Order: sequence, then structure tokens, then C-alpha cells
Amino acid sequence: MDLAHFRDTIGRRWPIVLASTLLCGAFTGVLAERRPPVYRAETQMVVTFAAEKSAAPQPRPPADEAGRLMQRRVKTYATMMNTPRLTRPVIDSLGLPYTTDDLAGRVVASSTVDSLAIDVAVTDRSATTAAAIAAALAAELQRIAGRDLPPAGLGLKAQVAVVRAAAPPPRPEPVRWQWYALGGALGGLAVGAGIALVLGYRRAGTPVSADVRTLWAAAARRRPPAPDAPAPDAPTSDAAAPDTVTSGAVASGPAASDTAADDPAGVPGQSDGRVADASVKERQAS
Repeated sequence: MDLAHFRDTIGRRWPIVLASTLLCGAFTGVLAERRPPVYRAETQMVVTFAAEKSAAPQPRPPADEAGRLMQRRVKTYATMMNTPRLTRPVIDSLGLPYTTDDLAGRVVASSTVDSLAIDVAVTDRSATTAAAIAAALAAELQRIAGRDLPPAGLGLKAQVAVVRAAAPPPRPEPVRWQWYALGGALGGLAVGAGIALVLGYRRAGTPVSADVRTLWAAAARRRPPAPDAPAPDAPTSDAAAPDTVTSGAVASGPAASDTAADDPAGVPGQSDGRVADASVKERQAS
């Protein structure tokens, strides 16, 4: 189908396309607007590094190497926030009806480049529960950092401090139903265009399966032909055909016996001079 045919097919059935677009857009928009409210609680922590008082002094690496080691430890803590190492103790301490995977999907942690801060956001249908989960995650990370050894080659122990504590959010997260409606409208447009194309190919009195077979056959005809297979080698001149008799061979069977009766010499195509036809004999006698 070329572009002109496509445009004409869609244009003749534009009410179907328009109705599908509007219905899908309105349906997804209403679903997004009626979705239960979700609350978002946030907390921020800062990772600092200091020498242990009881440990012996160790040589310090250069500043750039020390900064790289600190950034690596901060990134490790940020990626650890939604792992079972932290989510399991939080679930047990708060008695949450979630699995570790469920809670991991509600936690988002990030750390900007060249920064020692970790931002954690927790979403839940309850504002109080969201704030309690964020606070429990921060407390658990502090305990883990207190038990961890200093980064290898740095000689400084990491410490986690909460600089912005989590508080229950006063209002739920705004639902941007416009984006959901736009996505549904685009999906409805695609569905309506597909229905219009199927109806454009439909023929009166034929099932859809027949139209599908017709389209498949048309697509198969448009495919480039397969390369021809190499022709088999021609028989050599020395090979004799199975239904031919070589010159000089003696025939056998009923045909051979008839030939032998007419030809005493037994060689086809030759005679002994006798004439069997009576009319020929009379002409010879006269």
C-alpha cells in the first residue's frame, strides 16, 4: 500500500479513527484521575569520612585518589537503599505488609556527581507510613556505615549523618492525568488506524481470514525471487539415451521377429531383392 492509498483509506473512515482516539484518551485520563492518592516522603543524608580515634595513623592518598574512593563509597550506599540488606530490617522493624521487592519499588535513591549527599524518596498510600519508611532506611544505613570497614587505601571511616529528616507530606503527589490522556489518545489513534485499514481491505461477503490470506499472497508476490539453482550437467556424448538403440545392434522381442521374417539377413533397412507387393510384381512382369 502506498502513501496515497493509505491516506484515502484513513480519510474515508475518519469517524472510526476519531472515536477510537477520543475514547482511549478519555478512558486513560479518567483512570489516572481516579487513582488512589500517593504520598512522597523525602530525606537527605551526607556521608563524611574521618579517622578512627583508636586506629593508628595511616598514610593518606593524594587528594584526587581520596575523592574517588569517597565517591565510590557514597555510590555504594546509594545503590544499597532498595536492596534486601536495608529493606528487610525495615520491614521487620515496622511490621510492613510488603515484600522486599514491593518495598524496593517504592524507594528511589540518588547521589549527584561530586557530592557526598544521598537523597532518598519513599512513596506510599499513607503519608505517615512513607515518612516512617524513609526514617527507618536512614537509621539502618547509619548502622551499616558504623559497622563497615574504611575504604581500602583511604584509611578514613565513613559516617552517615541525616541533614533533612523525613516528615509526613501534607498533600499527595499531583496526578498529571494530561500525560496519561495523551498517551491513551496516541494508542487509540493507532488502534483506529489499524481498524480502518482492515476495513479498507475487506471485501463484501468474504471472511477476514480470506482477506488475510489475500494480503499474505500479495506480500509473497512482492518478495524478490529466489536465485535460480544451477542447472545439472548435460550428459556427455559417450552416454547413450535409454530409449535409443545403437547402430549395428540386433533387435529382440516381437518387433525383432517381424523384422527378421521380412528381412532374412536380419539387418533392418536391407532386403534380398524379393518384392512382396503383387502390384509391383505385375509392373515388373509387363
